[in-house]
Amino acid sequence: MPFSYSQLNTYSTCPKQFEFANVKKIPRQISAGESFGSSVHNTLSKWGKLEAEKGKKKEEKDQLTMFEEPEEEAVPLTIDLLLDLWHQSFIVQGYSSKVDADSARTKGEVLMQKFYEWWEKETREVIAIEKGFSIAVDIDTIKGRFDRIERTAGKLIVIDYKTGGMRTQEEVDEDLQLSIYALACQDLFGEPCDELVLFFLSEEGITEVVTKRTPKQLSKAGDVIGSLSEQIDDEKFTATPSESACRRCPYRSICENSAV
Repeated sequence: MPFSYSQLNTYSTCPKQFEFANVKKIPRQISAGESFGSSVHNTLSKWGKLEAEKGKKKEEKDQLTMFEEPEEEAVPLTIDLLLDLWHQSFIVQGYSSKVDADSARTKGEVLMQKFYEWWEKETREVIAIEKGFSIAVDIDTIKGRFDRIERTAGKLIVIDYKTGGMRTQEEVDEDLQLSIYALACQDLFGEPCDELVLFFLSEEGITEVVTKRTPKQLSKAGDVIGSLSEQIDDEKFTATPSESACRRCPYRSICENSAV
């Protein structure tokens, strides 16, 4: 079966959680953090697609002769538009109260302001927004979706949005998801990406943690994927409880191995 990074990460965190989610397919409630993250991703996806459309219209306009009818101008990309997209995209599910939802909505407005300040600093060419992929890694098939790929200052850059806690440079350098993106970028576009970016959005501002991948690192990632998929195929679903993992697990209330 094809695997996503999310599935592999879940198995790596706890095989029992993977079994609950992907084998037994037990329904669960969306958390407030997941709801907020999805709202941010949906907003920036819509924004990115408008960017791409504007770039396409500009290219088509440049090819017109002076005797042809001018094309309709693309929607101006303003902060007011971005905030409108945020409110259109905000998901209310997952919050324990209206007060919590309203607080998250307000927080998102601040994040959009910070994103817009970052975005307008440079001219950016959008290559792909929310583009899906399915690639072969040895005998496994890995599927996923890019948040954003752009070409800025001549560099091909893969950007993955994050609204959760910060990660260290060492963690980002070892991140399996970014290794998968590097493999997929080469497979889809026929060229390696110059930079892989975990793009953290917070009320304090935008933090970009930048990394790259060497052929040796990509080979190591292939080995990790192969090992995890082999264990899944062998149905090794023994729980690996810990206080931190179990506290975040949506199945902790039904798991007899839960540490919390």
